[in-house]
Amino acid sequence: MKNRSAVAVAVIAASSAKAQATEPHPAVSHQSGYGEQQATFGGPSGVEPELEALDETRDSLYRIDAMTRTFSPWFDWKRELNEDTGIKLAFNALLLYQHSSEESPASDRRDAGGGIYRLQGSWGAVRTHSSRGSLNWRLEARNAIGGSPAPQTHGGEFMASLTPGFPYGDDFDADLSVLSWSQTFDKAGIGYEVGRLAFDAFLDPSAVQTPYGNFLNRSFVFNPTLATTGAGALGAVVKGMLTDNVWLGGQIYDGNAANGDWDFDTFKEHEWLQALELGWTPRFERRGTDRIQLTYWQKDERDAAGVSEGWGWALSATYQWSESLLPFLRIGHSDGGAGVAAENAVSTGFTYAASSKGTWGLGWGWAEPSAQTNGEGLDDEWVAEASYKLQVTPNFNLTPDIQLLFNPARAPEHDSLWIASLRAVFTL
Repeated sequence: MKNRSAVAVAVIAASSAKAQATEPHPAVSHQSGYGEQQATFGGPSGVEPELEALDETRDSLYRIDAMTRTFSPWFDWKRELNEDTGIKLAFNALLLYQHSSEESPASDRRDAGGGIYRLQGSWGAVRTHSSRGSLNWRLEARNAIGGSPAPQTHGGEFMASLTPGFPYGDDFDADLSVLSWSQTFDKAGIGYEVGRLAFDAFLDPSAVQTPYGNFLNRSFVFNPTLATTGAGALGAVVKGMLTDNVWLGGQIYDGNAANGDWDFDTFKEHEWLQALELGWTPRFERRGTDRIQLTYWQKDERDAAGVSEGWGWALSATYQWSESLLPFLRIGHSDGGAGVAAENAVSTGFTYAASSKGTWGLGWGWAEPSAQTNGEGLDDEWVAEASYKLQVTPNFNLTPDIQLLFNPARAPEHDSLWIASLRAVFTL
C-alpha cells in the first residue's frame, strides 16, 4: 500500500520537470465578470469551472424585463464583491422529475423526483503574473421531492450499472462537500488541489460529465467501471504538462468517505482510492474540450465495509468538431472489485447546439454489470438517451429527456422500458 500511496509524490516530481506557457482564454460575456478563472485540469463539475459556466451571459427564449430588474442588483453586487475582495459566488438548484413506462419491481412506483442544491464560491487569495491560488467551497444538499423516491434510487431498482437518474439521490442533507485549496502555475502548466474534494471533477473528467449538461444516465455522466468514494473526500490532485501537448496527473482520496458525513476517522483507516492519468491535447488552452486521456485507478480493500480491493482503467475522448458539434467516446474496464457498478462499459454520442438557445444531446451506452457488486448471471445493459436543453430565460433552463433501457438487470421480466424526464435548472 505504501508503494501505491507514493504515486502522488512521483507524479509531482514528474510534473515539475516540464514547463509550458499558457495562452489566455478568449473573452466571454459574463453577468458578474467571472470569465477569468484559474487554469484547471479538472472537468466541468469542479467549483471554479462551475462558477464561470453558471455566470455566462446566455441567449434565451424569453428575456423578461421584470426579472432582469429584479436580479440585476444581485449580479452587480457579485461583480463588486469579486472586484473588491476576489470572492466569487453562485447559487443553483437542479430539479428532476422522471416517469417510467413500467412499475419499479421494488416499490411499484413509476414516478421519481429529486433535487440538487449548491451554494458555492471561490476566494482568489493569491494572484501574480504566473501563479494563482484560491480557496474553494461548496455547500450542497440532495433530496427526494414530492413523496416520490429519488431518481437515483428509482432507477437503481431497474438498472444495476446504467442508472438513469445519476446523481440525483437522497443520500445527504446540507454538507460542505468541497473545501479545498487550488494552486496553478500558469506558465509552467502545473496545478494542484488539496482538501475536501469532489473526486468526480478530476477522475476521468469529460466535457459531458456535468449535472448541468444534456445527459442523465450514468453511462455518460460518470463511467460505471470507475470506483467512487464520498461526494466530499479528503484528498489531493496534481497535474502538469510534460510537453506542449501531453500531461501527467495523479490523485488520491479517502476511500471510506461517505456522502454528507465529514468524518476524519475514515481517513485514519488509510484505505485509498488513487489514480494516474496520462492525457493529450492539441492545444493547451483547449484541453477542456479537445482531449484524449487514459486513467488507471486502484482502490484498497475496505475492511470495515467488507468491500474488496479493485482496479481498472478508463479511456475518454472529446473533440469540439465545430462551434456546434461536440462528439465524445468513453471506454472502461475493471476487475469488478471495489464496489464498482460494471466490469466493462462503452458510451458514445454527441451534443449539438442547434441554436444559441438550445442544445441537442444524443448518446448510446453499454455496460456489463459487475458480478462482485451486483451478483452473478446478470445480462449486459444498454441505453439510448436523447435530450434537448432549452434556455428559457437567462438564468433558467429546461431539459426534456427520454431514455430507452434494454435488458434492465434488476427487472429481468422486462426486455426494455423507457424513462421520460424533465429537468429544470435555476442559477443565480
